[in-house]
Amino acid sequence: MARLRDASQLMRQGRAAEAAAIFAAAAKANPRQPELQNNLGVAMKAAGKPKEAVQAYRRALKLAPGYAVAEANLARALLQLGEGATAVRHFESAHRKTPDAGYFSEMLDALAGLRFEKPDAALRALLLAVFQRRDIDLQRLVPAALSLVLANRAVARGADAAWHWYREGGAPPPPLPEDGLLSALLTWTTLPDPRLEAWMIAERRRLLLAGGMKLSTAVPLALQAMASEFAWIETKEERDALAPLLAAERLAPEEGLLVALYRDLAVFPAALEALRGNDVCRLIRERAVVEPEEERALGAALPSLTPIADATSEKVREQYELHPYPRWRSVDGQIRRKKLDAHLRDRFPAMRFDGIDLEAPRLLVAGCGTGRHAIQTAARYEGVEVTAVDLSRRSLGYAARMAQALGRTNIRFAQADILGLGALEERFDVIECSGVLHHMADPMAGWQVLRGLLKPGGLMRVALYSEIARERFAKLRAEIAAQADEDIAAEIRARRRDVLLLEEDDPAAIVWQTGDFYSLSGCRDLLFHRREVRFNWPEIGAAAAELSLKLVGVETASPTLREVYLKRFPDDPSATDPANWDALERDNPDSFLAMYQFWCQAA
Repeated sequence: MARLRDASQLMRQGRAAEAAAIFAAAAKANPRQPELQNNLGVAMKAAGKPKEAVQAYRRALKLAPGYAVAEANLARALLQLGEGATAVRHFESAHRKTPDAGYFSEMLDALAGLRFEKPDAALRALLLAVFQRRDIDLQRLVPAALSLVLANRAVARGADAAWHWYREGGAPPPPLPEDGLLSALLTWTTLPDPRLEAWMIAERRRLLLAGGMKLSTAVPLALQAMASEFAWIETKEERDALAPLLAAERLAPEEGLLVALYRDLAVFPAALEALRGNDVCRLIRERAVVEPEEERALGAALPSLTPIADATSEKVREQYELHPYPRWRSVDGQIRRKKLDAHLRDRFPAMRFDGIDLEAPRLLVAGCGTGRHAIQTAARYEGVEVTAVDLSRRSLGYAARMAQALGRTNIRFAQADILGLGALEERFDVIECSGVLHHMADPMAGWQVLRGLLKPGGLMRVALYSEIARERFAKLRAEIAAQADEDIAAEIRARRRDVLLLEEDDPAAIVWQTGDFYSLSGCRDLLFHRREVRFNWPEIGAAAAELSLKLVGVETASPTLREVYLKRFPDDPSATDPANWDALERDNPDSFLAMYQFWCQAA
């Protein structure tokens, strides 16, 4: 026992190799104790020997097949070795053995990182089961699930044929396949893939012009068209064929479904009536009519904290009234709630938080849009009360409906312009402002207002567009000239088609990899916003200094980028020097393709 205590002490001191030697000797002397094999595995993994760790964990499981801790440890070691699919299976098994231990969340993380090159029946079944749940962020599983769909060679050939047809013309692709996993993706997510979009456009066109509708493929296709907000290009031939259906006073169910593939059913009552009573089309009716009606009622009832007097703010409000952003259908319900103090200690272990309330923090989300991030924030921290504001009542209505559906009661929504929030008496422990300041006429004026709402010692999380990253597709940026709602939609569709016809090696084609490109509201926010300002790291550093804010943390898209930073700039272990980040980004211009995301603390 004394030697085992010595081994544990060595682990705490970071001397894992020495600890492993003690655990190995103990395991050899006591070969029937699975806990010793598990401890040996932990030490081996910490010592940089994941293969030996895997062997130890497998021995532990052979001795005790129900040992969930060892099985989860095995999964983690397999992940380190790049054996992601096997790791997922072991996380899933550990979860079944101990459902409340958090292994399901780790399984989802591992699953999201997979990319399939060949079919896998077991993981297909697992993904299909996961897509039956409404407490999972399904959108982040799309790359993995879609790669599994395309691992079927026939499906991959069909997608390639559709892409060739879309770009070069010629024979249309085969019909969209009847595939359960693809149907789940179409129903519950937005597919960010140009080949699949081309195939869906071809399928929609075939159904309208040639017939042969099957509900098993047409209904998920209509739901995906709705998720894209009808962003797909359409030809004059399609519009001419659609026109009689749009003008009809009575339609058959199949005709109503054709309308749902192209237009918002709420505007065409005959099409909506044609689908009434058809249970297969229930989700179409709910998303077209029931949900928007709830959102309008909820949005209208919300308070207004400030007037919207600024001209740019009014233009931005108008954009989001027409195109609320982002449209989302699922959120991570696997978040393990912790006190704010625990989260901050994990993220910023060397910092002090004397000036803020860590037990019952007040948090402001300034510019919450449709509420996805605000709702996740309200779920993440124990005891937190969240105030979430936005310019657009339509966006806020969407947020309020989703918060209600998810049972989040510790969040209040209100309409407000950041520029007017300075009149509030309330002060906040944490303020989050993601993707908002760069859409203001004077971002610094908005940032200054938020700084005034922050308690001494409070934290602010900000996200801003990068000048360097967005240079890749700057040539695509444009103002929308159209004024009428349908004309705006048509202009965005036409501009999206131009983007999809770029050469594949064009630097601007990187937008094909962004999720925002695949919906009307997302594409408008990405490329055709009413107002956009871009930043670089020296500007951020200067602004933070002017506002008496200290940069305390930078979020990166991958751990690898932070590792590169620490290796290049070992004298800055906090990784918070704007000049260093500027140098690194100039050498790696895609580092902050989405946005800069960073944390500041008030003096």
